[in-house]
Amino acid sequence: GYLEYLIKHYYTEDLAQPHRPHVHIITPSDPQQRGCQLSLSFSVPIRRVFQELERRGVVSDMREPSVLRVAPVPLYNSFSDVHRFIGILGEALDASSRK
Repeated sequence: GYLEYLIKHYYTEDLAQPHRPHVHIITPSDPQQRGCQLSLSFSVPIRRVFQELERRGVVSDMREPSVLRVAPVPLYNSFSDVHRFIGILGEALDASSRK
């Protein structure tokens, strides 16, 4: 869905910027093989990213060393919520890389 599209658009690995954190979706892409949850594998240690997300009010689930699980629920979350999460994720990645 929308979250998958935005993750791939904004946070795919960019070989021209090797130090830029990136995210890989490890959940199957086929909606028939999954629910609304996406498991995201990060190129940076997840603990600081998770803490920065929590500090900004995002509820997610961390699986060390590098996986974050997020679940935009269609009847509860809006497109605006998903878009807001993408912006907050960028802030969290930036903040965690400065520490």
